Amino acid sequence: MKKNIALSIAGLAAVPFGVYFAFTSNSDNQIDAITSKEEASSLEITAPIKYIATSKEKITAKKDIGEISDETTLIMRMIEMSLQKVNIGGKKNTPAGIDPDSIRRIQMTKGNIYYLKQHTDSIELSRNTRGEPYTYENILNRWLEGNFDDITEEVEFLLSLTSKPYGKYDGGEVTEKSRVEEQQYIQHFFGEEN
Repeated sequence: MKKNIALSIAGLAAVPFGVYFAFTSNSDNQIDAITSKEEASSLEITAPIKYIATSKEKITAKKDIGEISDETTLIMRMIEMSLQKVNIGGKKNTPAGIDPDSIRRIQMTKGNIYYLKQHTDSIELSRNTRGEPYTYENILNRWLEGNFDDITEEVEFLLSLTSKPYGKYDGGEVTEKSRVEEQQYIQHFFGEEN
């Protein structure tokens, strides 16, 4: 009888330890699983975004942008597209000193950016001698990734390539549009919210 009581007490004492170890090891597995998911998520976030325009976007971009046959056209299309994001010379929708009717309005969509990027390889480039990070391809890559942190400097640089001597911009200040201004621009020129 004493033996049965001793075994019962030992069994009761073992139950809490067993429960503790069961939850602890399960908890460690859950923590490992959560850590693995977080690491996978951080890898997904830091992985470079590769964007390829759809056939529909390519057709629309070709219609909106037109043929890019030389460096001047590429620069002008990039500037015209950037007007969605910046004000030049204090003007909200048109750079100072330029006839508003002479400016093409190109929406800054991934398809349009990708279309411009594709044409950087097919034209002769000579004006842009500045190099990293101001190559046309690098600027377009940043725009394609949604990175507009340096948009004002990039636009000033592009404007500098449209005047002589190349590389010197003395025009009006380039300022970034607020989110509201950008939405108003899109609504006014493209008739849609983005």
